[in-house]
Amino acid sequence: MTDEDEILWRFYQDHLTHGRHHETLRAATTTVLLLVAAGILGLLGAAHAWPLGYEQIPLTVFLIVLGIFGAFFSATYHERFDFHMNRARKYRDALDRNLPRANINAIRPFADSRTKTNYPWLYERRLWHFWVSLHILIALMGAVLTVSIFLPLGKAGQKQATLELARKSVQAPK
Repeated sequence: MTDEDEILWRFYQDHLTHGRHHETLRAATTTVLLLVAAGILGLLGAAHAWPLGYEQIPLTVFLIVLGIFGAFFSATYHERFDFHMNRARKYRDALDRNLPRANINAIRPFADSRTKTNYPWLYERRLWHFWVSLHILIALMGAVLTVSIFLPLGKAGQKQATLELARKSVQAPK
């Protein structure tokens, strides 16, 4: 292997390593955020205060913020991963041109075709969409819980409905 090929190989490996590192960070961040969300949901459930009241608003709003934060960071980690994979592909392509007998790029279409045949539905799905969706689900849970506090089903909504009913009964003509 020439010096140029050695440099290309090292850059290729470096970007693969960086890409894997970003995936590891994404997994660790998602795990921590899911644990925090589970803890918050556990606190809300452990209070046995269903329907929720005004005192739970900070927790439900924090779930919304946590979910949005997680979705943003998960998408950012994917962008960083994709950045490094695109660079690695270019270095691999250069190696393929410099080392034609190695047939580096000839192997990939065969493996891709076989995977697509064996897993057609999954092959079309992108894993990072799943990770971002998990965080969006956390934000949606927080939003639903927050809104439920103000609806007639929630404690605050029940109090408001009771007050309105009392006000109407006082104003009713005799």
